Amino acid sequence: MKASNELRALRDAFGLFATGVTIVTGRRPDGEPVGVTANSLASVSLAPPQLLWCLQRESTSMDAFAAGRPFAVHVLKLDQEAQAMHFARRAAGKFVPGACSAGGAPAEPPHVEGALCRFECTVSALHPGGDHVIIVGEVGSVTAAAGEPLVFQGGVFGRFYPQPRARHVEAWETFSGDWF
Repeated sequence: MKASNELRALRDAFGLFATGVTIVTGRRPDGEPVGVTANSLASVSLAPPQLLWCLQRESTSMDAFAAGRPFAVHVLKLDQEAQAMHFARRAAGKFVPGACSAGGAPAEPPHVEGALCRFECTVSALHPGGDHVIIVGEVGSVTAAAGEPLVFQGGVFGRFYPQPRARHVEAWETFSGDWF
């Protein structure tokens, strides 16, 4: 086992990587809504459309994200820091009236209102990842809105500033199969 100061250094180094902030929602088998804040979102594939995110193995929300279960990933806007903090805590009753909509059907995950983007997914695979579980979801639909993303880096929330004269890069459209 690593010394606590080595683990802190590792955590701080991981924190140098700026990420977006998401709230992932789902429902337990009994229909109870769950939601967690996650910054581990990554795209996996365009065909089929897949993404992944990671959940702590000991999370009390784990049963909501079993194979075949629906979930939603909400990419947060700059002004949604309070919601990110609300869903980051370990507590029951995160779904206060007005914070989320119920979704379409009773089995569907709740929706976080005002998100920059929402991916409606179904769990297609679960993989062990140390003290976390890597959850792969097949994306069924995407809803996007205008706005700025909430960014997390170095233990603080912030915003993204494009470089002056930055050009838009369509890496996937121009990819020839060779990175080098």
